[in-house]
Formats: sequence, C-alpha cells, structure tokens
Amino acid sequence: MMNLYVLGMNGPFPEPGGATSGYLLVSGKTKISMDLGSGTLQRLTELMEPADLDLLFFTHWHYDHCSDVLPLLYRLQASGRKLSVMGPADEASPIRAILEKDPQVHLQTAAPGDCIEVSGLRIQVFRAVHPVPALMLRISDGEHTMCYTGDTNLQENLLAFAQDADLLLADGLFTEKTWGETKPHLSAKLCAGLARDAGVRRLVITHLNPFIDKGTLLQEARQAYPASELAQAGMCYQIGDEG
Repeated sequence: MMNLYVLGMNGPFPEPGGATSGYLLVSGKTKISMDLGSGTLQRLTELMEPADLDLLFFTHWHYDHCSDVLPLLYRLQASGRKLSVMGPADEASPIRAILEKDPQVHLQTAAPGDCIEVSGLRIQVFRAVHPVPALMLRISDGEHTMCYTGDTNLQENLLAFAQDADLLLADGLFTEKTWGETKPHLSAKLCAGLARDAGVRRLVITHLNPFIDKGTLLQEARQAYPASELAQAGMCYQIGDEG
C-alpha cells in the first residue's frame, strides 16, 4: 500500500493559509516528494526530515511547483546532508540552474520514456503539454499504481498514462467555460472524463486556483465521474486500501 500526502494543492498561487503544488508519496520505507511549491516545505518537515527523501522529483520548474527547494537548500547546508533531485531539462529555469551548482544536491535529468526504479517503486515518465518542459509520472509498487499529471492540457498519451490507475492526481484548474485548447491546464470535467475512460479507481483533482469556485469544479467533474474529489491540503490518500 502507498500513502499520498497533499502538502499543497493550489496553483499558481496559494489561497490564505494554503500552499501550491507538493505531494509526498510513502511506500514502506520509500519516500518520494513530487514537486515542492510555496508553503510545502513546512508541511513536509511536519511529516519527515526532508533530507531522508529517497527522491525529490520536479515535474517542471514553474515557481508554484519548485520554489520551496530554495529554503530547503539552506536546511541541507546546515545539516551537511545531500539530496537526490530529478526533473526535466530546462535551460531557461533559474531554479534548476541554482540546483545544478549546489553541492548538497545530486541533480539528474528525466525525460519522457524514462523508467526509473527507486527503492521498490517504478516511475514511468510521460510528456506533459505545458508552456515549459514538463512531465507526468506513473508510479507503481508492483501491486498498485498512482498517476500524477503535473501541469498539462490534452494530449494523445493521456489515456495510456492513466489506464487502470488506483489513484489519478490530475490538474483540473479550469471550469468548462474557462478552459480552452491553448490553455496550460485541463478542466475538472476533462479530468473526470479521463478517469472514467481510463478505468481509474479514484480521482483527486488538484492545482486549484483560489479565484475559481471549487463548487463549480466539483459539480462539473461529477457529471462525468460521480466519485470525483478535490484535493485538500493535509489529506492522506491511501492507495491500495481495499477497505
């Protein structure tokens, strides 16, 4: 069984008392953080020592997904610890450029098509459609699977990416009315349609914009997939809990 902790679920800026994108996935003794946006480092340290992460994976280098890695560098320096970090190549990212030079970080590049083994977890990397190089992650412990879209809009491999997942964590920022093919995110209703068509067991819609009504997002999503949920900061979702 895997546990997914929501450190932050807003985007591209936090609501009052909130935090932007960041998630902690725990499987046995293996711990992986997916993104670390503003306000998430505090919540991560409430759960564990960040230096004990097996991997910190960034789906892309927009600030609402990676800004808290900067104060994390100070923590690593103070403790003398090093951390494995992975993310897409992006020569335009100032934060990636900082990590490339920091001695406390072992930075590796991930690309679509990669399959990464991390202490019993298998991470398949897919291409996301976003204004900057971005990735989607499909993670399995051999029995159960979770998928995280990061930030993306529609693309040809979404169905294969999410197929039969136990949990789909999906970027559903837009309402049906405000979504468009050229936008940088999916709508909540599109996420729900994807979950339905891919046979997903549980859908959690995330990257919630504080200026967009959550009730509308949930209502539209449940038209296509009645069991749709909106991510909540501080929640722990069990993946593989048959009860």
